[in-house]
Amino acid sequence: MALGVCAVLPIRPEVAARTAVVGAAAVVLIVGACVLRSAAAIRAAVFIGPLFGCFAVGILGGWPPAVTTVLVCVLPLGCLLFVGRRAALRPAVPWLARGSLTPEAPWLGLATVVLSGAALTAWALAVRPEPAEYLRELQRLPLWLTILGIVAFALINPVWEEMLFRGVLLTELASVWGVRAAVVLQAVLFGAAHFAGFPSGLVGMAMAGAWGFVLGVMRVRSGGILIATWCT
Repeated sequence: MALGVCAVLPIRPEVAARTAVVGAAAVVLIVGACVLRSAAAIRAAVFIGPLFGCFAVGILGGWPPAVTTVLVCVLPLGCLLFVGRRAALRPAVPWLARGSLTPEAPWLGLATVVLSGAALTAWALAVRPEPAEYLRELQRLPLWLTILGIVAFALINPVWEEMLFRGVLLTELASVWGVRAAVVLQAVLFGAAHFAGFPSGLVGMAMAGAWGFVLGVMRVRSGGILIATWCT
């Protein structure tokens, strides 16, 4: 749970000291997990550690957002595949299980997409948020690169979000505190991660938290992250 909190705290160049403190806390937690031989915490650390590190290095180092996005998607996933080869940590493999199509999945998925899309549109029209830095950077590129960047972001962002929240955190929290608590806790973390995201603010946190709860239920009911990723 503590590692999950470290993973969702926003990283900003103007508050690099806070990022350093959070990074140090994550290292202490990872070392503590290894000392205590907590398999659940070690499995989560293998994914969350590289994830946080890629974001911190890319954002604080002033790297192009596109490069940071690629690293965030490639390195944590590579670590996950490596962990899957270790017998003692092999329970990490179900993080990315596809799951099965349950009877309620089609209508629940459709309702989630329609309602969340309508809610996000209404929020954006009311708040008029500034475009994210990644999108602002795309506006300065040739049209074909802009389109490619938007498509890549639309494909990549849901994948790593689902891997982290409905894959890693929900699975490992469930192994410690049970499925019901895990669904609620990952939804709370998902909402907190959107405080400075899209949607943002307290309203955005509540919207994202409710959305994350529904996706968590779908993840549990289907036994995999495929349906939740599709809805994202």
